[in-house]
Amino acid sequence: MNGNMDKKKLELLLAMASKKLGTSPQALKDQLERGDISGALSNLPKDQASSLKKAINDKNSAESLLSSPQAQQIYKKLGK
Repeated sequence: MNGNMDKKKLELLLAMASKKLGTSPQALKDQLERGDISGALSNLPKDQASSLKKAINDKNSAESLLSSPQAQQIYKKLGK
Protein backbone atom coordinates (compact mmCIF):
# COMPACT_ATOMS: atom_id res chain seq x y z
CA MET A 1 0.00 0.00 0.00
CA ASN A 2 2.70 2.51 0.83
CA GLY A 3 4.91 2.30 -2.29
CA ASN A 4 7.57 4.99 -1.89
CA MET A 5 6.02 6.53 1.21
CA ASP A 6 7.65 5.73 4.53
CA LYS A 7 5.60 4.41 7.43
CA LYS A 8 5.46 7.68 9.42
CA LYS A 9 4.22 9.65 6.43
CA LEU A 10 1.64 7.01 5.64
CA GLU A 11 0.41 7.06 9.24
CA LEU A 12 0.17 10.87 9.15
CA LEU A 13 -1.78 10.77 5.90
CA LEU A 14 -4.12 8.09 7.27
CA ALA A 15 -4.64 10.11 10.45
CA MET A 16 -5.50 13.28 8.53
CA ALA A 17 -7.80 11.50 6.09
CA SER A 18 -9.54 9.43 8.75
CA LYS A 19 -10.23 12.55 10.81
CA LYS A 20 -11.89 14.18 7.80
CA LEU A 21 -13.85 11.01 7.05
CA GLY A 22 -14.94 10.44 10.65
CA THR A 23 -13.29 7.05 11.07
CA SER A 24 -10.18 5.64 12.72
CA PRO A 25 -6.84 5.46 10.90
CA GLN A 26 -6.79 1.66 11.26
CA ALA A 27 -10.33 1.28 9.93
CA LEU A 28 -9.49 3.48 6.93
CA LYS A 29 -6.28 1.53 6.27
CA ASP A 30 -8.18 -1.76 6.43
CA GLN A 31 -10.82 -0.46 4.02
CA LEU A 32 -8.21 0.81 1.57
CA GLU A 33 -6.34 -2.48 1.65
CA ARG A 34 -9.61 -4.31 0.87
CA GLY A 35 -10.44 -1.82 -1.86
CA ASP A 36 -13.72 -0.90 -0.15
CA ILE A 37 -14.03 2.65 1.14
CA SER A 38 -17.81 2.81 1.17
CA GLY A 39 -17.84 2.85 4.98
CA ALA A 40 -15.59 5.90 5.15
CA LEU A 41 -17.46 7.65 2.35
CA SER A 42 -20.75 7.19 4.18
CA ASN A 43 -19.62 9.91 6.62
CA LEU A 44 -19.14 12.48 3.86
CA PRO A 45 -21.88 14.68 2.42
CA LYS A 46 -23.45 12.91 -0.56
CA ASP A 47 -22.05 15.33 -3.15
CA GLN A 48 -18.48 14.93 -1.83
CA ALA A 49 -18.79 11.14 -1.59
CA SER A 50 -20.13 11.02 -5.14
CA SER A 51 -17.28 13.17 -6.46
CA LEU A 52 -14.67 11.07 -4.71
CA LYS A 53 -16.19 7.81 -5.96
CA LYS A 54 -16.21 9.20 -9.50
CA ALA A 55 -12.57 10.24 -9.23
CA ILE A 56 -11.58 6.84 -7.88
CA ASN A 57 -13.48 4.89 -10.53
CA ASP A 58 -12.61 7.07 -13.53
CA LYS A 59 -8.96 6.97 -14.58
CA ASN A 60 -9.10 10.40 -16.23
CA SER A 61 -10.73 12.00 -13.18
CA ALA A 62 -8.21 10.36 -10.86
CA GLU A 63 -5.28 11.55 -12.98
CA SER A 64 -6.74 15.06 -13.11
CA LEU A 65 -7.24 15.10 -9.36
CA LEU A 66 -3.74 13.79 -8.64
CA SER A 67 -2.14 16.29 -11.00
CA SER A 68 -3.91 19.28 -9.43
CA PRO A 69 -1.70 21.87 -7.72
CA GLN A 70 -3.24 21.01 -4.34
CA ALA A 71 -2.47 17.30 -4.72
CA GLN A 72 1.06 18.06 -5.89
CA GLN A 73 1.62 20.30 -2.89
CA ILE A 74 0.47 17.54 -0.50
CA TYR A 75 2.64 15.01 -2.31
CA LYS A 76 5.68 17.28 -2.00
CA LYS A 77 5.06 17.75 1.73
CA LEU A 78 4.80 14.01 2.24
CA GLY A 79 7.90 13.41 0.15
CA LYS A 80 10.16 15.39 2.47
